[in-house]
Amino acid sequence: MPASAQPAFSDDVPLTSDTGQVPRTSDTGQVPLAWQADGPVHISMAREGGPWRAVFEGSGEQLFLSGLSDGHYTLTIGPEGGAVTDSIQLEVRHQSLTRALLLTLLGGVVFLMVLGIILRGARHD
Repeated sequence: MPASAQPAFSDDVPLTSDTGQVPRTSDTGQVPLAWQADGPVHISMAREGGPWRAVFEGSGEQLFLSGLSDGHYTLTIGPEGGAVTDSIQLEVRHQSLTRALLLTLLGGVVFLMVLGIILRGARHD
């Protein structure tokens, strides 16, 4: 297989990185992956300090992983039955429960204010 045909992850994976460098981060535990390859590939993933596990084997150019818990992950890709040709680092950091509850409370207050304004305006008509 020529060097240019080695499987590699795409650079346009929509994961955020404040510095433009790895690790890429996800605050949802969801990871869209894209890659270029001329044939079937093998994608594996390991959480920092954990065992490697296969997440995809076969032909294709995209994959969506979900349900990842907080932590640092490494994903590797290579031709099926061959050596690893590329890897990416991923950090999953879910948003805090405190922040989520505060935003929910704020949304509820805004909803009640709008509802009050609507009801008050309807009484004056």
